[in-house]
Amino acid sequence: MNEYKPNINKPLMRIIVIISVAIAIIGLMVFAMIYSVGVGEAGMVVDPLTGSISDPVLGPTFGLKAPWTSLTVVEYARETLGMWGDATDEFADYPSIDCFSNDQLEMQVDIMIRWSIDPAKLKDLYQSFPSLNWEGKAVASLVREHVRYITKQYTAVQTIELRDQIGLEIEQELIRAINEAGSLRGAIINVEVDLRNVALPDRYTTSIEDKLAAQQLKIQAEFEAERKIIQADASATALLIGANATAEQKVIDGQGIREARDVLVAEKNIADEDFKEFLELYVYLKTLETLAENENVNFIVGVEGENLLIQPTTP
Repeated sequence: MNEYKPNINKPLMRIIVIISVAIAIIGLMVFAMIYSVGVGEAGMVVDPLTGSISDPVLGPTFGLKAPWTSLTVVEYARETLGMWGDATDEFADYPSIDCFSNDQLEMQVDIMIRWSIDPAKLKDLYQSFPSLNWEGKAVASLVREHVRYITKQYTAVQTIELRDQIGLEIEQELIRAINEAGSLRGAIINVEVDLRNVALPDRYTTSIEDKLAAQQLKIQAEFEAERKIIQADASATALLIGANATAEQKVIDGQGIREARDVLVAEKNIADEDFKEFLELYVYLKTLETLAENENVNFIVGVEGENLLIQPTTP
């Protein structure tokens, strides 16, 4: 039995292969020519043949480029640099900065820096750092240098007491240094600094905290002493006012009694001897009134003949 073999035209096969290869090449070229830039990104087309670099194209966008050129994409909207701990944290780029205080105490500073890149100067920045490593080569080294410069101006105790002030000075110093750095071409803008922590040796931190606590207790004690002095002065003043008022009232009462006696005697409504008995009774009643105002005084009331006896007693 004879096996059937289809008759295929070899020239046609070659044409099909050539067309397929051409389509594949064209597809690859088209794929290589199309580029995209995402949100918050800027793209620059680099031509290795001429060495030219295009102006940044801000995303989101699509575009076409020559197949032999390459696209460099840079995030310009917001970049961060974290320096804390031993850099094992997924959000930390570098470990803490080792510094010294003015009194030569070693400390570790944890810091976070945020900034943006000016798209108009991105091309110049790229020419200074074609590997896009300006964060590690320039920014990080500037941060270490100037943080150490600032902390050197303060004692260890001041780094605790003046934390906000030190953080503000570090931010201002870094903004100035970054703006003046020639290699960065003024492309780093909107710099913000968060001073996360200034870590001193544990033993020294404890002694500082104890000292601050003692100072607070001293201030509190001085405040309490001053408050008690004020209260004592107020109490003494109140007693003096009360005593003066009582004395004045007694003078007024005495003057009233004398004037009443003069009137009664002058009008012959009462004899002078009778007025003396009246006066004794008045003084007796006023004494009882004064004693009655004291909650700690009790009275014993009795009758002897025609006389009413009232005897005050203390409990």
